[in-house]
Amino acid sequence: MEEFYELRSGHEEVPIAEAGKGLFLSGNNHSDDLFMGYYKDLSGLVPETEYQFTVRFQLATNVENDMIGIGGAPGESVFVKCGVASKEPENSLDSLNHFCLNIDKGSQSTSGSDMIVVGNLAKEEINRPGEYEFNEIETKVIARTDEAGTAYLVIGTDSGFEGVTSFYLDDISVSWANTATVSITRGDAVKMLFDHAHRWDEAVGPPTFTDVAWDAPYAEAVAWAEQNGYLGGYGNGFFGPEDMMSVEQAMVMIYRLFGSPKVTDAGVLDSYKDASQISPWARDAVAFSITNKLLVPDGKILPQSPISVKALRYAIGQIGMAD
Repeated sequence: MEEFYELRSGHEEVPIAEAGKGLFLSGNNHSDDLFMGYYKDLSGLVPETEYQFTVRFQLATNVENDMIGIGGAPGESVFVKCGVASKEPENSLDSLNHFCLNIDKGSQSTSGSDMIVVGNLAKEEINRPGEYEFNEIETKVIARTDEAGTAYLVIGTDSGFEGVTSFYLDDISVSWANTATVSITRGDAVKMLFDHAHRWDEAVGPPTFTDVAWDAPYAEAVAWAEQNGYLGGYGNGFFGPEDMMSVEQAMVMIYRLFGSPKVTDAGVLDSYKDASQISPWARDAVAFSITNKLLVPDGKILPQSPISVKALRYAIGQIGMAD
């Protein structure tokens, strides 16, 4: 099988001046669905704990963009994926005699629960046609450690191009923090809601905010939230995608997703000493969130403070359970 797919891998010299060695992968996609990747265990973490991982790496490719290929383009149809899994990646044969992974990497252009699409194999810039150049990739993913305090970093390509794909991975770094202690930006918060609540048949136009780049990973989510009235900007065309999302901003965003229902139990806020710190425009949203257990304050609401990744994930996870 490895000979048929012309699979090769190793620690080899990257064909870029002064690049040194990198992780090499190559294969011929005879099946129209070839995944190739490397994984690395991340050990010594707190067992059964959710972390946010920030992954950075370089991918060396010699593929130009806008090329025609077999089944798909050799650049745009080879999807680069990255993720952190809670179990060690393994492959096995299914009932159709196909090799499958035990983690959810998604299918080609779609992300899975363990890996997300972070780019493709086309060169971001073409300074030397036909030669290898580095694409710089950075992403954030959330995963839970296993009972031994281990998680598994996975980087690879999922190909729809029915030909030979070769690339190098270099300068891979990963950092992490407990999601309970990590705050989240407005751009990433909206994307988290978008990934959970967006319907595939909803048409989304481009963002109108001057500080949201059209190719930003959260651009479509910001446009979706703006067009549906879930979250606005600061005025003067600014959204503030890199600003921290506050607790009250997050609850307003989710409250509006529910259609801003009438709140009949606003008195629930009286149980909290810092309720007076809630902005007038956010009081109904915070009351609704507490009543429906989207927000579970520990003695204080802290409405002006940045919301943690863990708290926002919990709130969004409750959507569909609230009245």
